[in-house]
Amino acid sequence: MSGDLSQFKDAFFEESAELLQTMEEGLLQLEQSPDDLDLLNRIFRAAHSIKGSSGMFGFTAVTEFTHKVEGLLDKLRNAQIVVTEAVMTALLEATDGMKSLVEAAHTGQGADPELFESLKAKIEAVQRGGPSISPAEPAPAQAAAPAAAVPESRRAVGASESDSGHRRLGEILVQSGVVSEDQLSQALSAQKRVGEILVEQKAVTPVQVAKALEKQQQIDAAAVDKKSEAASIRVDTVKIDKLINLVGELVITQSMLSDLGRRFEPDQLPVLLERLSQLERNTREIQERVMSVRMMPIGSVFNRFPRLVRDLASKNGKKITLHIHGEGTELDKTVLESIGDPLTHLVRNSADHGLEPPEERVKAGKPEQGVIRLNAYHEGGAVCITITDDGRGLNREKILAKALKQGLIGDGEPLPDDQIWALIFKPGFSTADKLTDVSGRGVGMDVVRRNIEGLGGSVGIKTQAGQGSTFTLKLPLTLAIIEGMTVRVGTETYIVPLVSIVESIQPTAEAVKPVVGKGEVVEVRGTYVPVVRLHEAFGIKADVTEPADAILVIVETEGEQVALSVDELLGQQQVVIKSLEQNFRKVPGVAGATILGDGTVGLIVDVRGLIDVARQQAVAGL
Repeated sequence: MSGDLSQFKDAFFEESAELLQTMEEGLLQLEQSPDDLDLLNRIFRAAHSIKGSSGMFGFTAVTEFTHKVEGLLDKLRNAQIVVTEAVMTALLEATDGMKSLVEAAHTGQGADPELFESLKAKIEAVQRGGPSISPAEPAPAQAAAPAAAVPESRRAVGASESDSGHRRLGEILVQSGVVSEDQLSQALSAQKRVGEILVEQKAVTPVQVAKALEKQQQIDAAAVDKKSEAASIRVDTVKIDKLINLVGELVITQSMLSDLGRRFEPDQLPVLLERLSQLERNTREIQERVMSVRMMPIGSVFNRFPRLVRDLASKNGKKITLHIHGEGTELDKTVLESIGDPLTHLVRNSADHGLEPPEERVKAGKPEQGVIRLNAYHEGGAVCITITDDGRGLNREKILAKALKQGLIGDGEPLPDDQIWALIFKPGFSTADKLTDVSGRGVGMDVVRRNIEGLGGSVGIKTQAGQGSTFTLKLPLTLAIIEGMTVRVGTETYIVPLVSIVESIQPTAEAVKPVVGKGEVVEVRGTYVPVVRLHEAFGIKADVTEPADAILVIVETEGEQVALSVDELLGQQQVVIKSLEQNFRKVPGVAGATILGDGTVGLIVDVRGLIDVARQQAVAGL
């Protein structure tokens, strides 16, 4: 039965996370639509469900605190109080408190009692219609015992003292956190001595000490369990049903091919080819369906930003509206889990650094309310995410001055706009006039680009002074399979990711021009693009050594274009990515490998890495 109860608890924690998200989203909507009674009832039902389920499992702290939240929501439903900023702030902070309590129940760790007393005081204050109290600054002491009386209350004996002593000991044990086994053993032995002292003073019983020590040992295991949760995924039953049907079709096709193989005659070749074609279709569809199982809507990441923007606007004295579009766009779960932090940084940067204060916007002839737009959409075989604001835009002069000061560019060096904007991704680069805890510290933008490129994506910038900026993240749908152009160089086969290809050309002799010490460039519609000879980059023999006689594949990354010189284009196909690092080592200019249809190995080109390799070779040749 205990195993069944554990499963029910897991379901409770999963359901509570969804209900708390529903509450937060609903509260943010309610602030904009205070007369929406259906919305208010939906928020109330979510809180009521958490309270009921937590009580069933004995999570008393969750039940009692949620009851307080329910009381405030009930007063709103009965029109005893009205929706105000103070009420909504109290409810949003109370929702955060519920999340903390549910998390504490899940991991077995204790919650901060002072925080929850402060939150309860804030709820009671807004219920009375009085001023709210910030959790960061608990209510002063008229409602509580005087400061001088606190030690006396701790010396009181009886059941309540025993319970509070148990809680204090539990807090001491919990504070050591997740450590190595040796550190944990040392900490536990020290805490055991503390426990013995408390037992001698009759503050706690030996049984309570033993339970507290056991609880501390469970923290490490709880942390491991939490990590394992991320490895699971919820799948729509419709997707599972389609997979089952396709597997059935595959079995039928395989059976038909086996039967045909046993009695094969030359005149049955057309039938064999038809069966093979059917097998290919089934296999391709199964592959797509299996990949779709890992796909999740990006809304699961986007839904954290309305609350974030609200809090930042309140903190900075700004008025900000957030518009979200494309939240149903799907991405691979691994990609989705990796973009949360980069997106958060970009949204925070727009709210803090991009949008002006209301008075500055009015002087510039703009509405007081700044706007941030989040959008996700499919483009070819990739997903694009844009973060747009209507703020100041990037300051070209400030960026150039800071880059010159840091030695990133030369004095008077002419740079196109895209290369100037790319300077903000350099480590430690910031043009902020003052530091805040949100942005302007010169950390983050380089990490944003590194994280996105680590996923095989790219970051682009468009900006206009006084009008705002747009950051575009271009991401692969999945990390397991890519669309690529297969090319031949000598006897070797390479795959160039389709998402990086701009075009392929057969240049004229006049279009290819030598550059002293730096190889060649090719003129493409008035723009000169550096040529990278793949056979030289990878140290192999090619059938065609001169770019003017070869086929040039123009690729682009981070606003930088190069032309890859190859012998032949073999065609476009999907390939399964296999890591070289796991079985061999990291190869500069190579993102991975794949098994081709004829059984040979093809290398997948890392465009960014290849540009770096070519640049190093050019420098070495000077």
